[in-house]
Amino acid sequence: MHILVDRITEKTGLDPEKVEPAVGIMLNFIAKNSTREEVETLLEAFPAAEGFLAIDEATENKGLFGGLASKMNASVGVLAALNEMTSLGLTVEDIQKVAKETVEYTREKAGPEFTDEIVARVPGLAEIT
Repeated sequence: MHILVDRITEKTGLDPEKVEPAVGIMLNFIAKNSTREEVETLLEAFPAAEGFLAIDEATENKGLFGGLASKMNASVGVLAALNEMTSLGLTVEDIQKVAKETVEYTREKAGPEFTDEIVARVPGLAEIT
């Protein structure tokens, strides 16, 4: 497990088998709504993010909106991401906990200014963190 999964599990009591793919879903959603340069900056600061993105690719489009989201705008994408995470058995409250810890960890690794810009710009991210 990655330190982020351990950290979320310790703080929330959530099952790491649910947390790990949820982090992947969240990071994949952020990556899909970021520029190539932003994704590269994120991966440089947080190299394990690439592994989480690979985890998400294995579970991608499993939720109700999953296949549609790739063809629609980012606003629907946030719904698809939330749906995928609820499909893991996470509640909305659980998803908020995972989101907050993931964003906080990214803030620590990539810096507050970079992270805050992404949170402000990615549709729906500010509302769940």
